[in-house]
Amino acid sequence: MKLPHSIIKLLLAILLLGCNISLFAQAKKAPTEKFRLVHADKLFMNKMEAEQILELSGNVHFFYGKTEFRSSRALIFDTKKIARLYGNVVVSNDSLTLSADTLAYYRIPELLNMGGRVFATHKNKQGEYRWTRSDYASYDKKNDVLTTWSRVSAYDLKENAHAKCGYAQWDRKAGYALLLEEPRLQAGTSDSLYISSDKMEFFDKERKMIATFNVEVYTQDYAAKSDFLIYFMEEDRAVFTGKPSFTSDYARASAMEFQLFFTERKLTRTDLIDSCKVAFSEKKKGEKKNTVQADLISMHFVDDQIRKFTAEGKVDYFFVQDATEKRDHFTNSATGVHLQAIFNEESKLISMQMKTNIKGKYVFVDKS
Repeated sequence: MKLPHSIIKLLLAILLLGCNISLFAQAKKAPTEKFRLVHADKLFMNKMEAEQILELSGNVHFFYGKTEFRSSRALIFDTKKIARLYGNVVVSNDSLTLSADTLAYYRIPELLNMGGRVFATHKNKQGEYRWTRSDYASYDKKNDVLTTWSRVSAYDLKENAHAKCGYAQWDRKAGYALLLEEPRLQAGTSDSLYISSDKMEFFDKERKMIATFNVEVYTQDYAAKSDFLIYFMEEDRAVFTGKPSFTSDYARASAMEFQLFFTERKLTRTDLIDSCKVAFSEKKKGEKKNTVQADLISMHFVDDQIRKFTAEGKVDYFFVQDATEKRDHFTNSATGVHLQAIFNEESKLISMQMKTNIKGKYVFVDKS
């Protein structure tokens, strides 16, 4: 009696489920990960020369070891140890989930190559997650390294940060990520902190980011540039070296090293170290004709406005006070070891004090 074709397929599927072994694995070349089919609407087995091919279609669902695969269609090559998946591909491996239009899984090196609307999501038991989108990606399953390229974008919930670039690599074991090809980082809300550079590196354990060459940091209120930046996320502190410069509506500064301190991504203090020079204005977007040079300068900000200014070391300053109804016009220049200036909520100078080895002069406008 000849059994109907549908019954033959059903018996074959039951056999696969019960045995929980590879359909084609040879005894001497058995893969370390066993194949287990969970479901497929259709199943065909073909043989081409020395290769045996299992073709699955329709709600395909299977496992290789602990890695789960889903797709619309799949081809399993026995001799080559390759699985090719097409359409609505989803792969789940521990805390990492991958989706794409197409995927090729090379079982011997444990490498997954993906193309078309690639989306990778990592989520841990604490509920923290990060995701990455790209046109193409590869996942080195053995070494737990995800590489993405072409229109890469990413988000990290813990750091509340978005990133974009042309190429990125994430070593999950080492907790290290590399971004190349015009990387851009947005930290916080849309009006918060932006960073761009030629190269960016992230270190999960230390919670720090390193940006190298053509570094630019900017918000709606200020901008900073340098060759090198280290951003310590735990401390909310940024260190700039390599000819750094700082510009805002009230000040323009340069030094050998900058350190910027933030509170909830808002700038609260800037320390300038070695060969410091600051030009500032009392008016927003006004002419920055007041200058201070020193070995160390610290500027304190509230709502992006200078409230306190200290300079130490070889201090040399020049200040111009414009005339108003309540005060006269004068210029003041001096040298010393310590300078402190206090500003009000409108960035107007309230007081200025200088200490130790003071040499200077005041020049008033003659009103006669």
